[in-house]
Amino acid sequence: MRSSRRTGTVGAIAIAVALLASACGGGSGDGPTVTIGSTNFGEQLILGEIYAQALEAEGYTVERRFNLGQRDIVAPALRDGEIDLMVEYTGSLLAYEGGEPSPDSDATYASLVAALEPQELTALDYAPAQDKNGLVVTAETAQALGLATVSDLAAHNGTLVLGGPPECPERPLCLPGYEGVYGLEFADFRPLDVGGPLTVEALTGGDIDVALLFTSDGVIAARGFVLLEDDMGLQPAENIVPVLRQEVIDAHGQDLVDLINRVSALITTAELSELNKRYGIDAVDADVLAREWLQANGFLG
Repeated sequence: MRSSRRTGTVGAIAIAVALLASACGGGSGDGPTVTIGSTNFGEQLILGEIYAQALEAEGYTVERRFNLGQRDIVAPALRDGEIDLMVEYTGSLLAYEGGEPSPDSDATYASLVAALEPQELTALDYAPAQDKNGLVVTAETAQALGLATVSDLAAHNGTLVLGGPPECPERPLCLPGYEGVYGLEFADFRPLDVGGPLTVEALTGGDIDVALLFTSDGVIAARGFVLLEDDMGLQPAENIVPVLRQEVIDAHGQDLVDLINRVSALITTAELSELNKRYGIDAVDADVLAREWLQANGFLG
């Protein structure tokens, strides 16, 4: 699973008020209001806005309940019908539901669909975009050493310094995984932070050669870093996936599902990194980013 950065504290009273309000929304002439929830970080706000605006453009009535907190708060709200749609991550949600994600996107998705079905929740088509752990190098390092995949690093065993979370040497999907699956041998490991500014600055400044970051992190686009392909499949799949209550699908029909699936099909990891960069670094509002993305992809005029 990904290293945890999806945490936050929201007051219980504020959450209760927000969820109560979501239950009071009226329906449109063609069906009930679709209430979209989100957890509490920028990527979730952007994705929530993309799906919300796409639905609104086709005449659906949408209620936004964003920044509700972490998965332990939002997942029960979805199950209980306090929100109707949530943008999730296949591997992390499957693990939350007690399953075992794998690097295979299709297999992880199939297991997730099966885990959600008894709860009357439906995972719609997953997007190409993934937000998971990945190894990153500077563009200069990639060009000088001919790096495009994680496997390429093996040709430089014993010469490169890896930087990442302090717990990386003990995590199966971090240093032990790269050593065992890829046969990598780093000259040294520098304990820094969890995909944060210490790691970014160490990579930019040349204190480390390889960094563990999140694959959709906006800093990858901002700094022109090269995300190395996990070509031997160490990391579990973490595709973006909208999860919708079956009751809402029954009320609105296949057109709703088809619209959401068309949106998902066009969201790539590189685009998500660029959107995150513009939100987190350039300070562009999530609703503006969503509108521009939907216009560029033909969903808005």
